Amino acid sequence: MNVMLKEVVRLYEAYLDEFHRLEQNRKPMEGVFGMGTGPKDYPCHEKFAQDLDQLLESLTAQAITPEQAGNLLRYIYCTAPVLWESETSVYWMLLAVHGSTMGLIKHLDASTAKALYEEYRHLYPRYIRLPIQKKIFTALQRRCMAV
Repeated sequence: MNVMLKEVVRLYEAYLDEFHRLEQNRKPMEGVFGMGTGPKDYPCHEKFAQDLDQLLESLTAQAITPEQAGNLLRYIYCTAPVLWESETSVYWMLLAVHGSTMGLIKHLDASTAKALYEEYRHLYPRYIRLPIQKKIFTALQRRCMAV
């Protein structure tokens, strides 16, 4: 695993660890019926999104190969959401942060983009795509045609 991917994986794992820590400390019935805070209100969600955005921004400023960009995007789009799909409070954030990846797509070559496009298309069928996923899908599709 390359250094860039390790940094991203480490960030995801830290986010999930913090989420689970907060869940363990939550009082019974807290957040139910709008009383108190619940999992959706945890500050770790926003912190994760900001940290990932900063990390990806710094990575895209570096010289990054199409293979490295493809590995990062594959992890963010395909691996992480599938791993934690059962954690609904986390899963939606894992999909929302796809928006932070637009800068990485330009680093893909046509063949890497095509492979990722196919995985993305199968993992997120048209009828369940969120607006950000539609943008990602379109960007990948355009990159497939890049020369």
